[in-house]
Amino acid sequence: MNENIIEAVKNATITILQQFGISDIRLSFYQQKENNESDYPVNVTIGFLGKINGYVIIGLNEAIAEELVSIMTGGFLNTLDDPMARSTILELGNMLSAYIANNMSAELGGEKVDITPPTLVMGSGVYVMMTRYESVDIKFATEKGTIGINISFWRKD
Repeated sequence: MNENIIEAVKNATITILQQFGISDIRLSFYQQKENNESDYPVNVTIGFLGKINGYVIIGLNEAIAEELVSIMTGGFLNTLDDPMARSTILELGNMLSAYIANNMSAELGGEKVDITPPTLVMGSGVYVMMTRYESVDIKFATEKGTIGINISFWRKD
């Protein structure tokens, strides 16, 4: 796994979260894994396409997901029961993935990296697995809760 791309993922996550006023962001876990997977109750999955293919799963606990929805909607929404709130979480996934794709592109010498539309997977006891390619599980602790980024990618030749 390319360490520069992992650094790009970390930087993208911290930058996007800071834009929403979350300033106390600490890397709390980093591990290479066999599978691209998440066991969070709120997950956004997005694919990467181009010379680099792969998936990212953005995992959130419900408290931080609802806090981010509230921040992103100016306090208008604060629960995941509303379809607009779920759409807001998808938009957060889009923002994070686009920023990751741009950072990956820069790290890969300008190679184009596109993203797919996001998919939202919610529920307790849900286990999400996207691929069996090697992945990296990165968790961030914040004052609002935990966010997990699990990314797997491979070079398309």
